[in-house]
Amino acid sequence: MKRNPSQKRAIAHLSGPMMVLAGPGSGKTSVTVERIAYMTKECGISPASILVVTFSRAAAKEMKERFLKFTGQEHSPVTFGTFHGVFYAILKQAYGFTAANILSEEEKNSILKELTLELAGELAEEGDFTGELAKVTDDCSEEEIRIIADMAKQLKTSLRTRRQR
Repeated sequence: MKRNPSQKRAIAHLSGPMMVLAGPGSGKTSVTVERIAYMTKECGISPASILVVTFSRAAAKEMKERFLKFTGQEHSPVTFGTFHGVFYAILKQAYGFTAANILSEEEKNSILKELTLELAGELAEEGDFTGELAKVTDDCSEEEIRIIADMAKQLKTSLRTRRQR
């Protein structure tokens, strides 16, 4: 396939990670496939050290299939995946997490809704309180979430005590 100068630069780029950003049908997948082949065959880079991340499972699958076809291989140690899939694999491998240890967005929102109803009553019904709370907790560390949970328990106890007076 004939390549334009930008595509040739992308294929030969070796000084660190690279993001290919272009419109539909412009050759992003084939450029990425050729770049991986160039890196492994021409530059001696270990295929096991290459990570290709895309947005959808279908795109990751197609890219892998096209790479295998382009290189004439049946299998490759190059890792192809989505952002979610790659990070899930990291959590599994590095921390021993399983699907049981990781909350889905639905589970997280359900728990937040339940806690909000229990702890804040009418606030849960105002606007998108649970959604806003979810955004805040996304930026919190586990320790900060524990502190917030402890504060919520203390607040609940304090409110009960005041109501009984």
